Amino acid sequence: MDARGAWYLVGPAMGLVVVGLLWVANRPLGALGGWIDLHALMRRPSEKAGWRLFFLAGIVGGGLLHALLAGGPQPTFAYAGPSAPLSSPLVLGLAGALMGYGARTAGGCTSGHGICGTALGSPASFVATMTFMATAIAVANVVTRVLLGGGS
Repeated sequence: MDARGAWYLVGPAMGLVVVGLLWVANRPLGALGGWIDLHALMRRPSEKAGWRLFFLAGIVGGGLLHALLAGGPQPTFAYAGPSAPLSSPLVLGLAGALMGYGARTAGGCTSGHGICGTALGSPASFVATMTFMATAIAVANVVTRVLLGGGS
């Protein structure tokens, strides 16, 4: 259960999912839509659950199923080690909220822009993908060099 799928199998499978979803539902693949649908359903319980909500449930359910098959869930906030100050639930919760706000403001999440939008040739998705990749690289370097004292 620890081994990842081979890139030459997973990559084409993702491509087929993207193309298949566009063909069947005329919708791009992305996780943010499920959260938006969940929020709408919580505000108006009379609304019908859309396919994106089931997609979100599949992401969460698939992760839980994998955890159970791998010997049970072992939740931890220790991404960078048990004493890392950036691994507190408060920091992770705030980071998640900021990511959600940014994804909503950008008109899609990283998977939606990076996998689907760029595959469809969307100029906005290319800009969004370049922006979040550059930001991620810069922040990783700052955290590694300044906050954790590493790097060369």
